[in-house]
Amino acid sequence: MIERIITALAGAGITAAPSSKADPSRADTVPRLVTLVDPVVNSHLWPLNLPSDAPATNGVYSLAGQSSIEVDGYRLGRVDTYVLSLRSPTFDPLRTMSTQLIERVAAQSGSEAWEITDAATDYEFDQNQYRAHFELQATSLAMAAPALPAAFVHPVQADATPNGLGTMQVRQNVTEHIAVVLVAEQAEVDAQRRAIEAALLGLEYPADAIAPLEYAGGQRVAVSGSHIYWRELYRYDRVIRS
Repeated sequence: MIERIITALAGAGITAAPSSKADPSRADTVPRLVTLVDPVVNSHLWPLNLPSDAPATNGVYSLAGQSSIEVDGYRLGRVDTYVLSLRSPTFDPLRTMSTQLIERVAAQSGSEAWEITDAATDYEFDQNQYRAHFELQATSLAMAAPALPAAFVHPVQADATPNGLGTMQVRQNVTEHIAVVLVAEQAEVDAQRRAIEAALLGLEYPADAIAPLEYAGGQRVAVSGSHIYWRELYRYDRVIRS
């Protein structure tokens, strides 16, 4: 049933994959970070530390930490936290660079969600430079080819009725619950939930199914930047017998 659901979601324009194949290690958020910051510092951006011949106006970044967005034990997203420092001998250019960075981060969209989660300024007396420090977080999808809207699909629960034969033979109805974890921009969540509903409601597939797929509820499970992770639950009935 998982593959049938994934096929139906793909037909509705939603990038879907089994949660069991989610792999957060695929993501590399450094290229997008460089794309964001390079125009702000005239391409004078370096990782970790500055070279000796670096110009006075520059930027330095480092990866400060990583965490996962986990749903039902599956790591479906990864959050990379960067520390970025911008430097300038005078304050006004630094303020301009800071404003440009804030605007560029706010304008980002796509399968990586970027946000500024902290900021501070100070003055470096030894180098006679003003500095602006930013903490940036980038959330990426644990997919081979990430694209929004996206969905991860996995089974979560099975409930069974008592044996209906009352003899040495067994016949039971089993209700299978399947989670569809939608990842979408905040403004698109409701529309994409409706798209999933249209694609999955009434879906039939397994040979042993005795009732089609129906909606069983949903809830928000995570928010990261402009992305919402919303867990929808669907169920269908099948029969097992000895």
